[in-house]
Amino acid sequence: MKKDKVKKEPKKKPLYSLGQNLVFYYKTLFSFKSKVIYMVIAGIPFSILATVISMYTPKIILDLLEFSDVFTEIAFVIIGIFAAKLLCDLVNNGIDAQKQQYDCDTWSYFSILREKKKLSLDYEYLEDPNIQTLNGKSNKAVNNNHTATATLPSTLSGLLINIICFILFGGILSTLNPLIILILMATTFINYLPQKWLRNYSHRTKDEREIESRRLRYFAFLSLNFDIAKDVRLFSMDKHLTEASGMTAKKYKGLLFDLENKSFFVSLVDFVVALLRDGAAYVYLIWRAVEGDISAGDFVLYFSAISSFSSWFSGILSGWSAIHNASLQICDYREYLEIPDKFNHGKGIPLPAVGEPIEIHLKNVSFTYPKAELPTLDNINLTIHDGEKLAIVGLNGAGKTTLVKLICGLYTPTFGKILVNGHEINEYNREEYYSIISAIFQFSSILPITIAENIGVCDKEKIDRTKLDNAVRLSGFGKKIDSLSAGTDTTIDKSINKDGTELSGGEKQRLLLARAIYKNARILILDEPTSALDPIAESEMYRSYNEISENRTSVFISHRLASTRFCDRIILIDGKTIAEQGTHDELIKSGGIYAELFEVQSHYYNESGKEDA
Repeated sequence: MKKDKVKKEPKKKPLYSLGQNLVFYYKTLFSFKSKVIYMVIAGIPFSILATVISMYTPKIILDLLEFSDVFTEIAFVIIGIFAAKLLCDLVNNGIDAQKQQYDCDTWSYFSILREKKKLSLDYEYLEDPNIQTLNGKSNKAVNNNHTATATLPSTLSGLLINIICFILFGGILSTLNPLIILILMATTFINYLPQKWLRNYSHRTKDEREIESRRLRYFAFLSLNFDIAKDVRLFSMDKHLTEASGMTAKKYKGLLFDLENKSFFVSLVDFVVALLRDGAAYVYLIWRAVEGDISAGDFVLYFSAISSFSSWFSGILSGWSAIHNASLQICDYREYLEIPDKFNHGKGIPLPAVGEPIEIHLKNVSFTYPKAELPTLDNINLTIHDGEKLAIVGLNGAGKTTLVKLICGLYTPTFGKILVNGHEINEYNREEYYSIISAIFQFSSILPITIAENIGVCDKEKIDRTKLDNAVRLSGFGKKIDSLSAGTDTTIDKSINKDGTELSGGEKQRLLLARAIYKNARILILDEPTSALDPIAESEMYRSYNEISENRTSVFISHRLASTRFCDRIILIDGKTIAEQGTHDELIKSGGIYAELFEVQSHYYNESGKEDA
């Protein structure tokens, strides 16, 4: 029987060429800080001059001692040489000190550009595994001031200096014997091939290493996450986490070890070739000196040139490799920066004017998450009328939150359209569209700043205190605020702020509700807003719901079906689509899935709220 041939994955080629990346890099750098470019260029002649002086100083001194007996002449020449060398060293040291500062500035600037992209990236991308991998790779390109992208100007200048010295002293060595230059050129080509192979292999396998690295970072995050500390102890999760982390670390270590082994092999080839090359050159040089063909000064010069040739040659190889490595990192960086916007962030059509009714229409909408085989929602048709109180119910995983994220404009439908007043939402500028929506999701962020700033999401000076007080009252957050000496000016999170306060789950939910109320948007979306509230607080929230949603269109998600009675209409998501819709009484009367679920929930409680016998 013939064995099936395993198909090899096609090699992943860099998205941009070296030349394209250099143009992008220097164009970006020039717009930010052109001084670093001029500083690096200014240092090149001084570095070359310092090298020439160092190489020729022994020959000059030996020639003077051999052919001159005038002390003052010898002394002045030597002092002049060392003065010139000292001057070059002072200039180079000053330039190097400035370059280190500029390297930090360069890293900081490129890092800020990436962070801006990350914060403005369409939300839909954040849950895409491919984008997460690209995010990790682009971060490695700018994660500190020693990355190739930060030091690229210095690397390029170093490469240029090595090339010039290689040519300059290669010419000197050619006067000894042109064959030496041919040998050096041949060995250069021999060494270049394994370096190129290693570079390409490292780039091809980068994604696999990044995936394991991301897993390790996740386990490190879990070990520092206070929120799971209770679960780790009560459910003995430490063994599972330790084993999973260890297996990931082992796999990641294996990938790194594989790369290190190949790097060692390439270094070994470089060493052997350099040994044969330099050894042959030294033997020939000593033979010429013994034969009396060259003077003592020439011998020292040639010997120094041959000794330094390997370092210049290695400098060319390492510099060229570093530049290509930087180019590959810039590819990852650019690919991340140039992720195309799915949403409209440019000029859009005007939003519905204040007072104009807003109607949202979902037409044959389906949505499939990245890399998922089956859709989460399939062929949703729904119209949400202006001022309507709509409830969305269904079992866990039915797609309720996905549906509201589509309405919010955080996702784009895989198929179908979402229309607002007859226009697809991508016709509106996305940031402007967000301004008419206020939402609370099950997992929302509270920052370590004051309560007032968390609710108003702006600086203290710009907060409307009347709106703030009203939002606090309607959300039921007033009792907590009254218990704090600084009121709404109290900071949150003791781990960040010395005088900060900690909020319970229910208090955080009230704060988030206050934030949604304060924004006063025309569409209000509440995704399980009472999940962390006690029954009394939940009942208070329901009683104030009409006031909270007054003059607004509201969408309310809840798994507690009893809470949906105050809504104008209820839709039940089942089987990836809308299975039932109507008022509470209509759905109960129809005897469908909603009625069955309501019966299951209400079975445990009688009208007085006590458990049935």
